[in-house]
This record gives sequence, C-alpha cells and structure tokens, in this order.
Amino acid sequence: GLQTTEARKAALMRHIWRPKRFKSLLDRFGGRIAAPAKRLALLGASDPFADAGPEVGVRSRGEVQQRIDALRADAAAAPISNEEISVIESILNLSETAPHILSALYDIAVDMPAIDAAVKTYEARLDAMAKRGVDVDALAFEGSYGRTSLEYYDGFVFGFYGVKDNRPVATGGRYDALTQVLGDGRAVPAVGAVIRPDLLLEVR
Repeated sequence: GLQTTEARKAALMRHIWRPKRFKSLLDRFGGRIAAPAKRLALLGASDPFADAGPEVGVRSRGEVQQRIDALRADAAAAPISNEEISVIESILNLSETAPHILSALYDIAVDMPAIDAAVKTYEARLDAMAKRGVDVDALAFEGSYGRTSLEYYDGFVFGFYGVKDNRPVATGGRYDALTQVLGDGRAVPAVGAVIRPDLLLEVR
C-alpha cells in the first residue's frame, strides 16, 4: 500500500524478517538518512567503469550496469512520506491482547486502506478460534512477533508458551508460498509448526 516504487516495496518485503536491515531501508527510502558517500560518488560518475580494470568474477559488465541503473532510479525516486512510515512503525510496535489489536488495526487502516483485507482476515481468525472455545480475549499479539526466527513462513505466525523462562513450546505459521516453489507451481494452503517435546513435558 505504500506510495513508492515497486522495487522499494519488493526490498522491504524481502527484508521484513531482518528488523535492522528493514529499518535501515525504511530510513533511507524515507530520506531520514543519506546514501553512503561511496554510492553517491558511483551514481554521480559519468563513467562508473573508468579505471575499473579487467572484468573478474561471474557478473558481466552489463549486469553491473543494470544494478547501477537501478540504484540511480532509486536515488531519483521521491521519499516515502513520514506519515506512511509512521503507519508501518505503528503496526510493528503493536503489543496488546488480540481484541485491542483489532481495534487498533481498524484505526490504522483508515490511514492505510491497503491493510483492510488483512485486518478482516485477522478478525475472521479470531472469530473462528472463539467459536472453538479459545479465549481470544487473553491472546497476546505482537506486530513484530517472530521477525528474527520465523522467516520460513509467509503468512500469520504463532507461538505457544508456558514454561517459566518463557521459551516457546511450539512455533509455526502459514507457508503457502513454499508449496508453490517446491511443487508444481500451485500455492497450496499449508500450516506447520515445530513442537519441542522436552518443553511440552515440562508444561505438563
């Protein structure tokens, strides 16, 4: 839903699981930090290959030029607005019980309508769990949950806790895209989890 280039959106999506890298990109795309001096010098050079010497490695000069062209296009793009960055940061900083999160997300969706479908899916998931006897009022939600450990998944992620030192008894999530990559090109709805038997016994 960001008002920016497709290349920037793709980069942010690719690095959502790497919080430090994600924040660095968001700051750069928003104009909060300047590009490195060496990059600016490269992009400003009339001939970036001057005095470059012979070609080495597996990348051709054409591939290097494509990368330089992409960096120049990014440097020329307008910065992502502070308002949009604030919306993203608000989502990632959410940490409350599930019903409170739902209200907060609907408020945020007013400023970024692109998340409306995801918010409705979240609400439907809470309703489905409630109908099966889950006390959703007690469920905790974190906007950044699993961002350093659950990059295997491409949809919602979850964890079950119950031991004294707050280690997860089980963690998992959706991985529909993986079935598309490993299978015949079709994305098959899939949910998986890792269960740690030693911790499960400790909880029991």
